Amino acid sequence: MAGASYSITPDPRSSVGSYAVQDGGEDDANQAAGMIEIRQVNAGNYTVTQLEAPAGYGQDRAPRMVQVKGDGAATATFSNAVVASAASPQPKSVIYTAKFECGTISGSEGPLRPGHYDTDIGILNKQDFEVRLTWNAVLKDGRGTNSILKAMEPQTSTGIVCDDIRKLADGEKFAEGFIIITVPLDSSLQGALAGGSTVVGRQSMDMLDVQVFYTANALLELPHEVLVDKIVFTVTGDSSGKVPEAMIGRTLDVTVRSGYEISDPEDKVRGALAEQYGMSVEEAGDITIKVDSISVGVGTMIDDHAVSLSRIPPQAAS
Repeated sequence: MAGASYSITPDPRSSVGSYAVQDGGEDDANQAAGMIEIRQVNAGNYTVTQLEAPAGYGQDRAPRMVQVKGDGAATATFSNAVVASAASPQPKSVIYTAKFECGTISGSEGPLRPGHYDTDIGILNKQDFEVRLTWNAVLKDGRGTNSILKAMEPQTSTGIVCDDIRKLADGEKFAEGFIIITVPLDSSLQGALAGGSTVVGRQSMDMLDVQVFYTANALLELPHEVLVDKIVFTVTGDSSGKVPEAMIGRTLDVTVRSGYEISDPEDKVRGALAEQYGMSVEEAGDITIKVDSISVGVGTMIDDHAVSLSRIPPQAAS
């Protein structure tokens, strides 16, 4: 073998110790690949051992015994077999791991602000063949749920929402954890993917497009319709002088949240004026007001909303 090296014991020239020679080295009198010739050696018995074989070949570990007589010659032959390279293990499945937050936090029980949280995990089968997957939820305390099997037709999409997750979490008010989506692979599927799939790392295959859409509403209660009163009024007098003179005697209006309790519309107007013009309770009480009309309408609470979208990368699993 070209490039192989050997040890000869004892040294064929000094008869002491060992002698190392390599194919194509300085002491090789035969420059043909795989042939080593050593000249001017002493007569005697020698042990020839292969020290190293070329890359890609197994070492012939059996030593050869040779005898050199007088001016004669001796030959030792070694054989090296090709070593099959270790094939990279094929992944058995592709997994996607998505974080979820589902439900309402009304107090200080967690790191999240009080509010309502939703998670929508969108899954797209971008392949031109059916893909079967399983998914399960791993809740915050480490409890894993049973897996759900789903078959997706080519070029179709599906989703996992909080209602699906809460069913697996026994209807908990607030649930958080991870969704694990697993796509099993077999040899035929890997062959189908060989043409155009994206290879992630060294082994995994990007089977699906998985994206997670998060929403959070930081209000203590969700936005909903409320009744409001529109009060049309006239300020006829203000002893404090804090209400602008141009507004005295003019027709004005204010919209306030309506309730089911009995209330005085003039007090509601005085409260609105006191807040706007920095008046004390006594100053607001001295304002004279004439209520012209009251109408009831429907309003919507302000929505303190946040949204986020992220794409989940695939990982190979053996």
